[in-house]
Amino acid sequence: MARVHACLECAKPKPERGDFCSTKCRQTFNNRRKLRGAELYDLYMALRFERDAAKQLGVFQLINRMASNFRQEDKAERAGRRSWRRTQAVIEERPYLRAVVTSVRIGRQGAAR
Repeated sequence: MARVHACLECAKPKPERGDFCSTKCRQTFNNRRKLRGAELYDLYMALRFERDAAKQLGVFQLINRMASNFRQEDKAERAGRRSWRRTQAVIEERPYLRAVVTSVRIGRQGAAR
């Protein structure tokens, strides 16, 4: 007997394989992430590479406020279901992320010696 999982978008039961019950659900889920990600991208890049200006403008607080607003939207429009993928799934799909973290850590340790 096949296990049944919930679609990440509509929460309806779906077969074990895949994250969504339909193409429409997959597109809706990913379009929401794209929109939200585009809004966060510029703020995060400023926070990372233009720190003085970002600090003056309170960019970190803006990012946190946006995340809180996104979560409130999820609670209101998605019955509280989260609108982001699990961290482990993202890392497993992009193994180079771990390699970058490792090389940065090694670089910092080497510079401190």
